[in-house]
Amino acid sequence: MVRAVFTVLLAPLGESLDDYNRDRQLIPGQFAIPQTQWEAISDAALNRADTFAARALLALELIDVMPCTYPDPDAPVPPVERVDQRPYEHVLTVAREATDVIAAASAHCDRLGAAFGVGSPEYREAVTSWQHGLSRLFAMGLGARTYVTRDGELSLLVRCEPGFVYGIVFHPVQRRCTRDGCRAVINDDGHAWTYLRDDPKCPDGDHTPSYPLDAPHPGIWQFHS
Repeated sequence: MVRAVFTVLLAPLGESLDDYNRDRQLIPGQFAIPQTQWEAISDAALNRADTFAARALLALELIDVMPCTYPDPDAPVPPVERVDQRPYEHVLTVAREATDVIAAASAHCDRLGAAFGVGSPEYREAVTSWQHGLSRLFAMGLGARTYVTRDGELSLLVRCEPGFVYGIVFHPVQRRCTRDGCRAVINDDGHAWTYLRDDPKCPDGDHTPSYPLDAPHPGIWQFHS
């Protein structure tokens, strides 16, 4: 498909792909096509890649081999018939330790709701990010076989069929002193410290924590590859 694109782009120059080799390399960024056509071509290629569970890998490859784009809403775009090329089933293997993490993460969200309220940013941000992380496990863009293992008390490590590895990692919000000018970080045991020795902190040592010492840590789950 990419060869067909550049065959068309090179024809007005009196050239073909056969004119390029290791010594004279084709630079895709020197060419451009309408944005709408670029999207249609990419969608068709990615749809085919679903057959081989290679959508994500191909998406990365297309960045390097496709031409640039320019806006042209009037550019003709041929209709593309969309056929679901994905395998019929998605096999998700979850290690028993990972099931404990999933249960612990859900329980952590519940504790945030109890401590801060279900309408609080602390609760909503945590639940939303955790739901997005779980949804990603079932997506088939990275293949039809997924292996999930534990990566910490509240984090998961995910290996996908094409070899892609990523983490769903919990990032807790540090508890800090909220008094004016104080940069202290406060541990769960109440011990306060600063990153730099000269960082300002409360001279009387009477810190005001940004959330209670006995409260669950607010935070969000993030995707890391």
